[in-house]
Amino acid sequence: MSESTWRLPPRGVLLAAVVLIACAEVGGAAMARFRLELTRWARATMLARPEVHGLVGVRDVDEQIIDEALTKFDAGLRLFHLHGEGMGTVVIVSTMVASTLARSPAVRQGLVTFLAVGGLAYPFGYLLWSTLIPFYGIEPGKRIAEWAILVPFGGTSIAALWALVVVVAARL
Repeated sequence: MSESTWRLPPRGVLLAAVVLIACAEVGGAAMARFRLELTRWARATMLARPEVHGLVGVRDVDEQIIDEALTKFDAGLRLFHLHGEGMGTVVIVSTMVASTLARSPAVRQGLVTFLAVGGLAYPFGYLLWSTLIPFYGIEPGKRIAEWAILVPFGGTSIAALWALVVVVAARL
């Protein structure tokens, strides 16, 4: 095969990456279109759980707490949107590089698998965090999202990208 011929990654990986990018775009559009409804839902859910959020029944105090939680709620949705777009693109490009430059079929398959799984799942950690904030609070929601999705899949992505660097440098 010529050095200038690029191989496409498996069709399922390409499809999943495009679906992730589409989900991120739909999420971004939904954030803009349903901003008021999302904020109302999150606020009502927080008010229904005053002990979770440390609400004390004093409007001036509670409003600051709710505002901070709503800001983080919105930030999590935005991070899903941004990371979904970015990681979908990273998965397409990195799996294309792995498919083209990894000589060993086992190395190629391993790289493509780990790049895809890590990269495609990672953005959903931010969506999970946003969803958990109204129910569990900012920090507990973040801890759950970190340990359920962000750390394992983000770590997988980072490790797989470094492995890809080694494979490209060594031409394994």
